[in-house]
Amino acid sequence: MNPKRQMLKSSAVVAFFSLLGALTGILVETCIAAKLGLSLRSDSFYVAYTIPYIITNLLGATGQFSLVPFFASLESSQDEQEIWRGLSYVGNMLFLGLGAIAVAGAAAAPWIVHGIAPGFTRGQFAEATHLARWLFLIIVPAGIGEVMRSFLLSRHYFALSTATGLMRNASCIVVILAGFHRFGAQSIFLGYLVGYLLQVAALGLQILKAFRPRYSLTLTASGKSFRNLRGSGTAQLGGALGWQGVVIVERIIASFLPAGTLTALNYGFRIIGTLSELLGGSVGTASLPSLSRAVARQERQEERQILRDTLGISLALLAPMMVFCVLLSHDIIRLVFQRGNFTPQATLTMAMVLYYYSWSLVPFAFIRILNFYLFARHESGLFLRLSIFQYSLNVGFDLIFVGLLHLGAEGIPLGLLTGLVVTSGLAVRRDLCDLRSSLDAVLGRFSLKVLAGTAVTALAVWVMRRNVPAPASTRGDFAYLCLVCGAGSVVFLAGLVATRAFTRPLWTLFSRGAEQVEGGGPAVM
Repeated sequence: MNPKRQMLKSSAVVAFFSLLGALTGILVETCIAAKLGLSLRSDSFYVAYTIPYIITNLLGATGQFSLVPFFASLESSQDEQEIWRGLSYVGNMLFLGLGAIAVAGAAAAPWIVHGIAPGFTRGQFAEATHLARWLFLIIVPAGIGEVMRSFLLSRHYFALSTATGLMRNASCIVVILAGFHRFGAQSIFLGYLVGYLLQVAALGLQILKAFRPRYSLTLTASGKSFRNLRGSGTAQLGGALGWQGVVIVERIIASFLPAGTLTALNYGFRIIGTLSELLGGSVGTASLPSLSRAVARQERQEERQILRDTLGISLALLAPMMVFCVLLSHDIIRLVFQRGNFTPQATLTMAMVLYYYSWSLVPFAFIRILNFYLFARHESGLFLRLSIFQYSLNVGFDLIFVGLLHLGAEGIPLGLLTGLVVTSGLAVRRDLCDLRSSLDAVLGRFSLKVLAGTAVTALAVWVMRRNVPAPASTRGDFAYLCLVCGAGSVVFLAGLVATRAFTRPLWTLFSRGAEQVEGGGPAVM
């Protein structure tokens, strides 16, 4: 098979399983919402889950930005012993480190909960503390699974690596639905634990089947690849601490707002984070190995071209989605969440939060892809400085919008948007990592054509909303959203075709620098 088509196929596999993982991830939140609603109990759960969730998110980001380039560089050395020593070293260090964090987190749970939500009642505090102690346990299998997933991604085994999110979420849903009547909120912890353990088992079996791994108890390592890994890991830890500060400040603020606000903000951010990862992160995931190899070979022109195409395609995918989320937020929330204890009033609150968060989709994805680029170039220090700057802005604008301007729940999404826009502008103005050489006239013209198509799409969706009656219940929401979003997508694609936005095949993004395809040997260019 042509290497270009092979790499396009791998990209499609990533996007397909990322879509299923994203949809089932939203279904996990739907199950929790149906059982807990927007209430004091839901706020207690999400406060308890704050630190474990941040850590599991960090592990995912570490795998994308640090471990994939690390394993790819070890593979380039063609020393099998070094590869397995690197895999053992990372696995051992994460197991010991995460085990210590889990024990410390469980012991410090009362102080953690009180620090995150000082506005909680005594009953909320007790429930959140109990849940937090158990939730810290999931970070250990989450870390081991991420090491295995990153190793397979570096070898271009995209299918199972991206399908494990689907497996994990599906297991979590089954456990929650089957066990909530007996275990209550504890069933949510059990669902996450079962899901992560299943993920570790599936990935471990794939590695055993495809390779002959040689595990060792090594805790020391040396060499350029290991030095780069330590640097990127330190930066990731610093970035995680910065983001943890943002989350804690926002939850402190939300704990003083009406009941359910904290949960609504959590759901809103999870939705835009999922969409950004699905439509922007999947493109970055598929291009990261090729980008890392281009950097390793010092092929600057190829490196810039991959980044340029990644940004362009991500913009084309995210721009119409932003329109749909902004204009159809109420219909989306009613379809996804309004059942069980999630009332119509909760839908109104959640729709308002989603509306404001949705404006952040494009700048959020831009920063996400920029982070891919920084770690492919081993610019971990620059990533840390940029992250701290963004998080500081985020907190500052949160306090201004909510504390000084008294905007309420919408102030926190507006704080995120403002911080992202300012950070993106600074990155371009300071020309981080020669960024402006990729943001050339070709990408500029393409972006203008995408924005023009987005404006026409917004007008088409607005007209349809005015002329097509919305369903009176959630039963018709799915068909209604399919009709409006489908028509909007057709208008958007027609706009891109009319303006000749695409002048070459999309698979050229992934053909550059490709040395392997999923499960195969070297690709002949």
